[in-house]
Amino acid sequence: MTSAAEYDATLRERFPDLTIAASDELDMPTIVVPGERIVAVLEFLRDEFGFTMLMDLSACDWLGREPRYHVNYHLYSMDSNVRVRVKVQLPDVPEPHVPSAVPAFAAADWHEREVFDFFGIVFDGHPELTRILLPDDWEGYPLRKDEPLGGVPTWFHGATVPPIDERGMA
Repeated sequence: MTSAAEYDATLRERFPDLTIAASDELDMPTIVVPGERIVAVLEFLRDEFGFTMLMDLSACDWLGREPRYHVNYHLYSMDSNVRVRVKVQLPDVPEPHVPSAVPAFAAADWHEREVFDFFGIVFDGHPELTRILLPDDWEGYPLRKDEPLGGVPTWFHGATVPPIDERGMA
């Protein structure tokens, strides 16, 4: 079983531009990767350390911070029962771009489509980057923090509740 120190030393030697944070409360180290290096780092972790499972790929919008968007890849090694988070940080631009992780993990396909659908992050080289949950003609990206909350009026026993972004504070 490879120790965290060995992961750290090998990664720093192979990719000196990475930032590696200590394990968090979930005992999962975080590796911050420049966007253009994501596929190489994911393939290296898969091939050299046995992180063969992409458990999750998600995003966060940190409106008001720079970098604004964080794309998180959670990997798991079944051989050593170890997890690692790989993070790409993207600037506050209308259409942030990052290379697709599909060449490294086929499971990234639907995860990337969902992140594109809800955050508008473009995964360059994705085989079919189209909306997956929202209608094709949907405008905007509902999980961005600067999107209106929206909603529809709701009827309840003869009363109307306006959409949440049209409600006044009591």
